[in-house]
Amino acid sequence: TTNKSLLLGKFGVLSTEAGLLTNAQKEAVRLSMGRKLKPMGGRFWIHINHFIPLTRKAKGARMGKGKGAALTGGKAPVRPGTVIIEFSGVDELEAKALHSSITKKLPVKTRLITNKFNEAIV
Repeated sequence: TTNKSLLLGKFGVLSTEAGLLTNAQKEAVRLSMGRKLKPMGGRFWIHINHFIPLTRKAKGARMGKGKGAALTGGKAPVRPGTVIIEFSGVDELEAKALHSSITKKLPVKTRLITNKFNEAIV
């Protein structure tokens, strides 16, 4: 199922295409939101959970003998219409600026939505 409505915040970032989000990309978004919202007194909620585990064999390992044991991270599938992150405590102009900075860190195209009947902000 996809989460197409805002539950906690006033603004949200909605994906418009499918893709895979890595743990590093999620962490980059989390750090960026924390840096920009903390001085304004805003809050944010991330709705993406990584459940596709990634493994990798050692660099000098020969072919064969299994898949590899070292867990190198995870990926999360993102479907069109999924709310990736919600935030509140900012006005519409600051929300647009936050959205543009978040979109640069994500591998999927996104759009900013607001809590008033989940309208898209262009």
